[in-house]
Amino acid sequence: MSGRNLWDGSGAAASPLAALVLVLCLAGAAPAQELTLADAYRLALANHDAMDVAREAVVQSEREIDRAFSRVLPTLSAEGSYTRYSEKKTVGGFLLQPESSTRFEVRLSQSLYDGGKEWSLLRQAEKRLSRDRLGVDEMREEILIETARAYYGVLAAGRNVEIKEAALRRARSHRDVAAARLEVGTATKAQLLRAEAEAADAAAELTRARLEFEDSMELLRRLTGLAGPVEAAEPPEQPPVVLPKEQLVEVALAKRLDMRRARMDEAIAAEGVEYAKGNFLPSVSIDGVYSRRDQSPQTSFLLNDVLYAGVTVRFPIFEGGLRRAELDQARSRLRAAESQRRDRAREVALQVRVAYNNLKAAAAVIESYEKKLAFARENYEMVFKQFAYGLADSVDVVDAEATLTEAETALMAARYERELRVLELKKSMGVLLDETGAEMARKE
Repeated sequence: MSGRNLWDGSGAAASPLAALVLVLCLAGAAPAQELTLADAYRLALANHDAMDVAREAVVQSEREIDRAFSRVLPTLSAEGSYTRYSEKKTVGGFLLQPESSTRFEVRLSQSLYDGGKEWSLLRQAEKRLSRDRLGVDEMREEILIETARAYYGVLAAGRNVEIKEAALRRARSHRDVAAARLEVGTATKAQLLRAEAEAADAAAELTRARLEFEDSMELLRRLTGLAGPVEAAEPPEQPPVVLPKEQLVEVALAKRLDMRRARMDEAIAAEGVEYAKGNFLPSVSIDGVYSRRDQSPQTSFLLNDVLYAGVTVRFPIFEGGLRRAELDQARSRLRAAESQRRDRAREVALQVRVAYNNLKAAAAVIESYEKKLAFARENYEMVFKQFAYGLADSVDVVDAEATLTEAETALMAARYERELRVLELKKSMGVLLDETGAEMARKE
């Protein structure tokens, strides 16, 4: 949107405020901070609390991998006990029960095979980590589009202030001419009052526009974490989209983060089925134990130190239908994940087509609005001159002024809407984060 007039379509240079910057504080002594759209992106990503939430989900998934991996590692435990008996007992001269005893045991256990469940659990944890990392990127995209809307909202609100200021100047010119004509007797009091009412209405519209501008800047300030005056620079015009609609859909299905997360959920559910199948298989584990016992007094057949190893094989036979129920649940979750992935694909295709049509509609009206603005400006200048010479009524001037203001506002809104529609289409295609990241890297 640089190198040409943004508002009147005439090709003349835009005003400095419209072409270069919009000021956060309309009046203030502090120097304004310059802010580009890339700067706003960077600051929003660094300051948004939602990014912390998404990153914590990744941390939790990383710890879940640690938990899953712990199941394939050996366990080492130690146990000690002290027992006090009511009395010592002897039989035939042999001491069978002491007065007290102590025991200390160290056990090393290792699962050799558990139906593959431990490895299935680890694969699920790794897939969840990949999914949650995609969630971080997905949150980045949401923050980028939210920031873009706020940024272009500031630009639109600032340009609206300029339009309303120009409308107020025109209304005051109308009033001054009406007052001058009334003094020489070529206008009526009603015409002057109509011009006064128009000027008052224009002043009220300007006040409302300035408040809306401040509200827009408050939102941008909240997203970026900036304080004080800010100059928001006009970004360059987004390049047009040249790919056909259906090819955009194909790109979206391959690159959209939510589609990749849906496929990851499906893979996690498939691993859940494998885990449930492991409940039907035997498990094998080994144990190594060292045990030491002391008694007071010592019994006749006490073995103080014992060291042994054992192998345990468990095979489930009947558990009340629990394993079958868990397997059915896992298969149901897999079918649900497959359905959700198919539904997400249809939703993504719809979103891309809607975003594409919205962009085409936004771009199509710009040329019409440029022509409308040119006609409205020429009409206003002609009607105002006619009014100055007594050839037109105040109603004609008010009508021409309203038409001109409406045309300026419509063209401004259409141009910013077109820029946002391009970004929304890129988001619906799943390429906004990559392209914005490359742009921010170029700015650094």
